[in-house]
Amino acid sequence: MRLHSLTLRNFRGVKDRTVELPAIGTTVVVGDNEVGKSSLVEAFALIFDYPDDSKSKRIVDIQPVGQDVAPEVTAQLTLGGRELTYTKRWLKNKATELTILEPDGRRQSWTGREAHNEAERLFNEHVDPVLWQTLMVSQGQSLVLPTPADAEPLITAVTAESGTPVDGASMPLVLAVEHEYLRYWTRGGRPTGDFAKSAKAVEAAELTAAQALKAMDEVVADIRRAERLALDLDELSARLTEHLKSVEELRERKQATDEILLRRDSVRARAETARARLENHTRTRVERERLLAEVDKLTRTDAELAERRKDAETVAKKAAETVHAAEAALAEVVELRDERRGDLQVAERLVAKLTDRAELDRLLVQQAELVDVRARIASAGLVLDGVKVDEGLVAALEDARARVVEARAALAAGVPEVSVRRVGAEAVRLSGTGLDAGSAKVPDELEGEIQVLVSGELVIDVPGQIEVKVHAGGEAATLRSRLDEAVRLEQDLLKRGRVKDLAAARELLRKVDTVSAELQEARRTERSLTANGDPSERITLLCARLGVASTGEEEEETKSAGKRQAPVEDVPGQMSLFSQFEEEEGTFDFEDLVVPALEGGELGAAERSLENARAELAVAERLLSDAEFAAAQARKAAEEDRSEAQQARARSELAQERLAAAVEALDAARAVLSDEDVDAEEEKATAEVEAVLEELTAVQAQADEVGADEAAGLLADALAVATRLQGERDVLRDSLRTTEGRLEQSGRDGLGTRRELAELELAAIRAEHEGLKRRADAARRVYETLGRHRAEAQTKYSEPLQTRIESLGRSVYGPSFKVWLDDDLAVAERELDGNRLRVEALSTGAQEQLAIITRLAISHLVSTGDNSVPVIFDDALGWSDKGRLRDMGALLGRAGDHGQVIILTCMPERYEYVPRATFIKLES
Repeated sequence: MRLHSLTLRNFRGVKDRTVELPAIGTTVVVGDNEVGKSSLVEAFALIFDYPDDSKSKRIVDIQPVGQDVAPEVTAQLTLGGRELTYTKRWLKNKATELTILEPDGRRQSWTGREAHNEAERLFNEHVDPVLWQTLMVSQGQSLVLPTPADAEPLITAVTAESGTPVDGASMPLVLAVEHEYLRYWTRGGRPTGDFAKSAKAVEAAELTAAQALKAMDEVVADIRRAERLALDLDELSARLTEHLKSVEELRERKQATDEILLRRDSVRARAETARARLENHTRTRVERERLLAEVDKLTRTDAELAERRKDAETVAKKAAETVHAAEAALAEVVELRDERRGDLQVAERLVAKLTDRAELDRLLVQQAELVDVRARIASAGLVLDGVKVDEGLVAALEDARARVVEARAALAAGVPEVSVRRVGAEAVRLSGTGLDAGSAKVPDELEGEIQVLVSGELVIDVPGQIEVKVHAGGEAATLRSRLDEAVRLEQDLLKRGRVKDLAAARELLRKVDTVSAELQEARRTERSLTANGDPSERITLLCARLGVASTGEEEEETKSAGKRQAPVEDVPGQMSLFSQFEEEEGTFDFEDLVVPALEGGELGAAERSLENARAELAVAERLLSDAEFAAAQARKAAEEDRSEAQQARARSELAQERLAAAVEALDAARAVLSDEDVDAEEEKATAEVEAVLEELTAVQAQADEVGADEAAGLLADALAVATRLQGERDVLRDSLRTTEGRLEQSGRDGLGTRRELAELELAAIRAEHEGLKRRADAARRVYETLGRHRAEAQTKYSEPLQTRIESLGRSVYGPSFKVWLDDDLAVAERELDGNRLRVEALSTGAQEQLAIITRLAISHLVSTGDNSVPVIFDDALGWSDKGRLRDMGALLGRAGDHGQVIILTCMPERYEYVPRATFIKLES
């Protein structure tokens, strides 16, 4: 299986996204958290597992929260050599569509439940579920080592490479031992059946006895606990009484200091008000100084800008005068250019007219040649249309002539030949049927001598004297019939071809070939003459343009009185091969055109005049270009000067506005408070602040002397301690009551008797369990002995996968890397630099790397089969250092050479060392 693309719409947090995946190689899909990377893998699983009408919670959960939309997934993949396009939409407007392109190019389509069933059937047929789950690593599962022993494609691959069957333990003894072993132990070595129940019964009895003993110990502990709790409660109550006395003393001290603190707060408020008033007067003084400085500065700026404005307006006026002069010069040059352009147009019209006259002369010659060629084409076409003889007919006539000759020869050899000669004066009469005298006709009355072939009956009659009848044999009728049939067929073919005999047909066919060759040559000439169009149309156009007319337009003649060749001899209705045909009526006779003749050198003189006009126009165009450039430069300079003058005017007006605003603001401030009063108010506020601060210092000294600030804190701390002590007292009191209650209940339950009964029951159960244990241990020893022999076969069976894992791992860990596999083909132990460890004892990073290497080895083993699947890692290599990332990246790149490897990650820097990887960025 190869996955080519996935499209998700309204799927969890994905609105609409399509991801294209290469069929071979390593692909890294990069995206931030919650951008929808893991949704790609989930969507591919759901499209095959759930029909479009499913109401499963997994389907409901993929719908975006608060949106009434339909989740939709489209997958394009190759499965079992077929190309599938599979679309499914859930919850709203439910739909399922499946299109399959077969290897032979046939295309099939399904919809609805049929599409779901067909896709599910193909997936189950070509994808092994154990292999698929093994090679698809979900987020957070990268540390889990695969146990692929049940994956059928892997079993097939390792069996093919090792030559060892999957299970070599099929002997009856092994089965019996295994059956006895499984009575007591699971395959993993844990107790089961009666043995496990016995062990659990021992554990339960031990637990009961231990619980009884523990209950007695708890009673003793509760007695001691009750004594200790009573002592602690008395001590804590005494401490609480003493502490409450100190709390009352602190409360009286705080009441005495509260009046001093209230007076200090009042002075602090007055100090804050005085400081605010001082800050306000300081800001007023600073603002007054700023306004005075600003008015002075703006007054100087206004004077400078007024001078600049005057200078700029003078420059702009001079520039406008320069533009007026340049535009006047431009108008004169434009008038000259238009005059030269008119001269050029007159010269061009004259040259065009003379060129049309020369072209008309050439086309009239071409038209005359074309008329002759078309007449020859029409003549040859009529000849060929009338001839009925072709190569097929000639071949058929040759075959018919051969059959006639063969039939005549067979008839001569198979029937009697009678020679009759008249020797007397008596009349000799001949009659009968099936008579053949060759080229001669059998006479009714014989005059001399004749030879006759008799295929029927010949009657020789001498009136009054003798009558002789000659009969042919039985085969003669058949031979005669064959000859008649051959002659009839030959005559039919001659009539169809309208010829006398085979020689005439051959001669007629040779003449047809000659006429066909002449027709092809004439058509080539016609195509050459009309390659640029029919000259008659161009002639008509030129005549209209030049005003040329025919002297005999009303004469529609040129009727040729052609004579026909005599038909071929003895072939009725045969056409003449060489005929002259009449021209069509109404044909325009271009020979009647009256075309004025060109005088010698007239066209050349016109062309020279045209060139002179063009040269003069070019000179005028250059002068115009220069004048336009000069005018444009003058306008540009004038525009710049005008713009500068406007800017100077605007700057001057803006400066005047700012100066007026500043003067207005200064006058308004002085109206409220004069410059002298501003300084006086600030000095008054400063003196007020200093007086209030002096009073605040005196009050604070009084508060410090009596410890007013600490009194409130000390009282709060004392109250908190009192509350805590009261809580501890209540807890101790409750604990004491609970312990005393348990002791009272224990006395009523009879715990001593319960302990003795539990110990007796435990002894009986232990004795029964020991017997079962001896039998179980014996079965286990026999089973393990046979297991060692089976392990040797298992080692050879698992060798292909072990070899592949070690080959890949050595590119990461070095040549000392080794692994050992268990019965489930899972990696159980790893050796590195001589140190052999169980997988569980390895570091987190090493376990993750080993899990990735194992899956790549499995993928490599099954990559050539039809049941191969992509390897998918969702956020792996999170526990690897930089060096291991480099080595693992190189390994992932090589793995892509044998199959499809897909990596989903939010940390692309982990995979920067993967060679030839395709990176796909998912935007949020």
